[in-house]
Amino acid sequence: MSTGGTRTQTAVGASIYISPLDHVAGDVAGLLGNFLFDLLGMFYPRQICSKANVVVIELVTNVMEHCTIRDGALRVDLKIDGDDLIITVANPVTPDVYEAVKNRFTVIAEAPDPKKLLADTVKERRVDRAKGGLGLMRLTAESKFRLTAEYEQGFLIVKAQFPMRGFA
Repeated sequence: MSTGGTRTQTAVGASIYISPLDHVAGDVAGLLGNFLFDLLGMFYPRQICSKANVVVIELVTNVMEHCTIRDGALRVDLKIDGDDLIITVANPVTPDVYEAVKNRFTVIAEAPDPKKLLADTVKERRVDRAKGGLGLMRLTAESKFRLTAEYEQGFLIVKAQFPMRGFA
């Protein structure tokens, strides 16, 4: 094992492709999140590895629970270096599904206080006894990720970006 240099300046990238989604027979989100946690643990502090784990689990779980094109594919890309941790998850969706996701992302991205948005949503859901829908808000409010959603050639592309500066 090398002892020279700062390990947190190490660049790591990984891409995982699964198709069709209908053939997934288990917790693929947890498996991928834990795999990337272990891989990044060779180079980065546990706090960074945990952030990657949480994002991958949340985004892949969203795909598996809400995907309407079950014969489609899932792609997870991770890129990390001394500047940023970027996780991208892509899957095929209809334009209507993309619009719904985009609207949700807009509400989260434009919230002046993500923590207040999360707290208010928790209160509303408690009154309505509703479940779910908090994961993306928690990624921004608690884990400090910047989330974006794009639509390219029939694919929803969700990107979660965390600035690494100051995490040496």
